[in-house]
Amino acid sequence: MQIDIAAHIEKLLFLHDTLAIPGFGGFTASRTPATVDYAGGAVTPPAKTLNFSENLSIDDGILVDELVKAHGISLDDARAAIQAFVQQMQEQLDQREIVTLPGIGRLYKNYVQKIQFLPDATNFHAGSYGLPPLQFSPIARSREVVEKPQPTPEPAAAAGTASVATAPPVAKKPAKSAGAQNIPPLPPPPNFVHEPYTAPQSSAARFVTGIGIGLIICAIALGIIWWQSKQSVPGEQMANVELLNGSDTQAPGVSGVPGISDLAKMAEKEKTQQPKVATPQLEREDLDLNDEVEEAAAAKKVEVLRRQNEAPPSTIPAPLPESRQCILIIATLQDRNNADRLIAKLKGAGYTVYYRQVRGHQVGIQFYYSDPAAIDQRKAELTELSGEKNIYVKQK
Repeated sequence: MQIDIAAHIEKLLFLHDTLAIPGFGGFTASRTPATVDYAGGAVTPPAKTLNFSENLSIDDGILVDELVKAHGISLDDARAAIQAFVQQMQEQLDQREIVTLPGIGRLYKNYVQKIQFLPDATNFHAGSYGLPPLQFSPIARSREVVEKPQPTPEPAAAAGTASVATAPPVAKKPAKSAGAQNIPPLPPPPNFVHEPYTAPQSSAARFVTGIGIGLIICAIALGIIWWQSKQSVPGEQMANVELLNGSDTQAPGVSGVPGISDLAKMAEKEKTQQPKVATPQLEREDLDLNDEVEEAAAAKKVEVLRRQNEAPPSTIPAPLPESRQCILIIATLQDRNNADRLIAKLKGAGYTVYYRQVRGHQVGIQFYYSDPAAIDQRKAELTELSGEKNIYVKQK
């Protein structure tokens, strides 16, 4: 029975935000609300975009249940069909081909053997199914002037009434409304102080100024340290201290080192052969300081030789002749926790772990070999240990 698994995957992505393909990877959906583009004049409905991750390879049961219900087959047959589909996609990806999933997107491998996903323009939001982007344009409106109605004159008095002599009309003052009487007076305007205009300083100028101040502070600090070192330690004393430090770093077992008794005799001989010359007070103090430093150096050498005689011989094995270093990359992971688990598994198996963070977390091993067949043997061991088949050589 021929089963179109890609069509079932497209159908399930409308209903679920996460869908795993067992043994291959999984799709995760991210939702975005409706947006309005006033510049372009378009309204976009709510959308759901897809992302692919190789780490989501654990079976969640959604795809298997869909195949069982749609085709009436058993769970084993559904898993076998999915496994054949995954194997076909892996073979195409290993041959540098592009795997196209209709309505979903395209899959391919980059130069570091990592699967990349290019989604199609399909909107997997079930509530926005069939809604295209809506184009709109502004509507021009004109303002209409509304005229206020004029008050109508009162009708004249009825005819036949006697005319009555009236006093001349008195001009009436306009009555103030209650609202106008309650309005408080406006406060006086504030006094504006004219400030000189200062041009804003750019971020580049502030950055350069900060670097210059930092360099000046560093130069002053280094000058103070150098001046203090010159004032505190004389030249001859510095030479003796360097001689003393050189005696401390001498490795054990080096040929040409005299014995303890010979070194003590040489120190006593140098003291006896040193000529006694009458010097001023300052030169005498310098000589006393040099004598103390020489005595401390001689005692230090004696202590180092004593420790060398008591230390056991070195048991460092000699390096193998004609050996070369090889680095095998097992996987490049995006999740730090998965990388840590793989590193712990390799360390527990006794391998020397190689780790770099370049476009992800590259995890592998490094070892020395003299026979090229050892590389294939290590690949087989790592495949059996981690289950990763795409192990490649980074350096050999």
